[in-house]
Amino acid sequence: MASLATELPRQIQRVQEEVIPLYESLRGMPNVMVEPTIAMMKHACNEAIKAAASGDVIAMMRWHEELKGIEA
Repeated sequence: MASLATELPRQIQRVQEEVIPLYESLRGMPNVMVEPTIAMMKHACNEAIKAAASGDVIAMMRWHEELKGIEA
């Protein structure tokens, strides 16, 4: 099993580089509203980065679980 120190950055990268661009590609489609979802994903990534920078392990665990649950 990988450590939180390696898995959290991996999840942040996955969401930022794979999932968010997929949602952004749906912009402008009729009857498709992706902006709230994109904003929530970006918020989760930003909070995970803050938690890692501050060394708050509990917050890191919380945001890791949040990011793991984001799927394309």
